[in-house]
Amino acid sequence: MKQVGIFTATRWELNAVRGAIQVDGERRLAGSRCVIGRRGNCRLWLYQMGVGLERARAVCRVAMRSQPLDLAVSSGFAGALASCRIGELLIGTDVIMYEDRVCAPDPREAVACSPEFSAVAIKAACGTNVTARAGRFVTVPRILWRACEKGEVAAATGAVGLDMESVAVGATAREQQVPFVIIRAVSDLLDEDLPLDFNLFLTPADWLRGALTCLAHPSCVVGLLRLRAQSLVASERITTFFGRFLDDLA
Repeated sequence: MKQVGIFTATRWELNAVRGAIQVDGERRLAGSRCVIGRRGNCRLWLYQMGVGLERARAVCRVAMRSQPLDLAVSSGFAGALASCRIGELLIGTDVIMYEDRVCAPDPREAVACSPEFSAVAIKAACGTNVTARAGRFVTVPRILWRACEKGEVAAATGAVGLDMESVAVGATAREQQVPFVIIRAVSDLLDEDLPLDFNLFLTPADWLRGALTCLAHPSCVVGLLRLRAQSLVASERITTFFGRFLDDLA
């Protein structure tokens, strides 16, 4: 039986994958939620790490040292850095860190994804009629909520998608000699702004400031409803995809 670790940031992303598996139980690991389940010939360890590199790095290190894995998957939502549709699957070929540097990131710093498992992912997407494309991912240290920011990163890197955790998952998997793949669904497009600066909500201390921002700009509610609808589409695609992908791993 294959041991597969799937690493997500939020409960919405975790629940999207959870919809494709049979759940056997839950536990806490490094202060984070871990759902244990199975599908076909796979034993699943589904982690909700929290948002950002530090949380991802801490959870991944404990998870991969405590439970030997045959595959580590970074999954959830992604911001598009190419022309995409909401819900389109982005499958990583590699991932680099981008930190608002003047010069372009060094490609030698890239963490490679497993070509074998990326190919299985592409085949599974085709089998479920879910549009998918493969390409480079970028991990960023903060939420890029302006379209102009996403455009700058796209031009500098040639990547197809961005997130805030995959470099940490990939680097830890490389240290533990575990095959690694990124499989994420587009929840916001290259040319659209998010309804507000979600960096205001990344820590408990900032929640009040974020709430006051929402109250001061009621128009952002429309944008939040739009983003919720887009996230539901992305979640549906993730659930559909993982049903086929995990079956194909057998």
